[in-house]
Amino acid sequence: MINQDIAIMFDTMADIMEIRGENPFRINSYRKVATILRDMPEDIGDFAGSHPIEKIPGIGKSSAAKIREYLETGQMSDYQKRLKSVPPGALKLLEIPDVGPKTIARLIDEKGITDMTSLEEAIEKGRLEGMPGIGAKTIQKMKKGIAFVKSYKGRILLGEAMPAAKEIIAALKEHAGLKQLEVAGSLRRGRETIGDVDILAAETDTNEPTNESLPCSRSDQPDHEKARRGRHIIKTFTRLPMCAETLAEGDTKGSIRTKSGMQVDLRVVPKESFGAALQYFTGSKEHNVKLRSLAAERGLKINEYGVFRGEEKIAGKDEESIYASLDLPFIPPQLREDRGEVEAAGADELPKLIEQEHIKGDLHAHCTFSDGAMTVEEMAHAAAKIGYRYVAITDHSKNLTVAGGIDEDELKERNELIDRVNAETDGFSVLKGTEVDILKDGSLDYADSVLEELDWVIASIHDHFNMSESRMTERIIYAIRNPHVDCIGHLTGRLLNRREPYPVTVHEIIEACSEHNTALELNAHPERLDINDITCREAKKAGIMVAIGTDAHTAAQYGLMRFGITTARRGWLGPGDILNAKPCGFFLQGHDA
Repeated sequence: MINQDIAIMFDTMADIMEIRGENPFRINSYRKVATILRDMPEDIGDFAGSHPIEKIPGIGKSSAAKIREYLETGQMSDYQKRLKSVPPGALKLLEIPDVGPKTIARLIDEKGITDMTSLEEAIEKGRLEGMPGIGAKTIQKMKKGIAFVKSYKGRILLGEAMPAAKEIIAALKEHAGLKQLEVAGSLRRGRETIGDVDILAAETDTNEPTNESLPCSRSDQPDHEKARRGRHIIKTFTRLPMCAETLAEGDTKGSIRTKSGMQVDLRVVPKESFGAALQYFTGSKEHNVKLRSLAAERGLKINEYGVFRGEEKIAGKDEESIYASLDLPFIPPQLREDRGEVEAAGADELPKLIEQEHIKGDLHAHCTFSDGAMTVEEMAHAAAKIGYRYVAITDHSKNLTVAGGIDEDELKERNELIDRVNAETDGFSVLKGTEVDILKDGSLDYADSVLEELDWVIASIHDHFNMSESRMTERIIYAIRNPHVDCIGHLTGRLLNRREPYPVTVHEIIEACSEHNTALELNAHPERLDINDITCREAKKAGIMVAIGTDAHTAAQYGLMRFGITTARRGWLGPGDILNAKPCGFFLQGHDA
């Protein structure tokens, strides 16, 4: 989790620099460092023990020095200095959609606004009225944005919560001698954001007790021994290095807050009830209610301890036994939302869900020609190394200058390089692609004569988000009608916890995709997961293919595929619904193979 802690520092420094109007290039470099650190599969401290940090693509000497300083001293002097340059609550203002850093700087300097509360008060008292450049519409957007921020307060991205949970589980297995440990709750179901991280542990006879004395008689020794073992597990949990604060510490339950601010709850249960507890605490509530109703019809009772017929316990050691007692096959956690999964299981109609092993390539990646951190060769070799058969390099088009969008001459140069890489590679293909901007009127940022030379074309919106729903929908449909567009990228443009989706009529988009044989992208980046699980299922019903793309800007980001797969599973998608579960000849031949 040290990678996450340092990444937060670099993102925060970039936020402060934006408020203060500093060099955009330097701001973007700090953002890139934060992304690289989050995506690293290896602890940066371990890496730095044997490698120069500046050898990591995208991390320069200055940033490497800051990271080394933190690893060696636990402090980053530049970070501390910058924190003092703005009011403590000012950074939260950046979370408000449509309120940029320049506006925040003015609010601080001209109105003395230092946090969300003082901004709300200023709006209510009319103190912003008359400020040049801040009219009634802007103030109304601020109010709406504040409500949006409050609505997700405390929500954690799937991509932040899952790595943290895995690290804690690994530490508990190492230090507490545990064998059965699983995440539970909405995190296990793969929700795109969660509240707290829930972890379930089964106590074992091998857990060493603590040294504290627990006076007890011979008759109650077993209960006290069980409490002693549970207390040892909880104490180990609350003393893990990533713990910043202990919120609760009992015999079977513990709660901590990590250094990154995440709340993690651990519950210790008897091993003979682990399956029942895992099923119960995974939820959802609605799914569990449906199961209890089925149990009652069979004269059974189901709870976190097991399945009972009268006083007799008939299931509970594992989850499969819980479902089997109700004459159901195992229902994958991602489906447990009471959206028809129990009925489908009862009719033996559960879908075969997509797995990582089904994925044959990544259809959304960037290289150094636009805003990626690695070359075409590096991205290709990394994709081949993890077992993929192809990768589509989809650099931004020229309109997106903020992301290094490339013009036609640069695109030609990159395509020629891809041809040379393909000529030297056996059994792996680099697809010549683009993420071409859908312009305000629905036209594309490259001419058809340019697009027809490419293997894979993603069309995405990156600006003019404030259009009406009807105009935005027609804008996207106009792009879908272009015969060279293979896929619509991140359909709603949302950034989870940061930016609301722009208004779009999804069912009309799906109808247009069906008519023109156009795929929809499921962008696997945890900040997007766009399209969401509901739209995935609607696409499946309409026979629309879904392409899972990581939007990788470094090779490490290929690992984000797992979050796209999780969302696809929540949307009931199987390998037959996923475009990049097909060989690349499938789309090189116009989706007809």
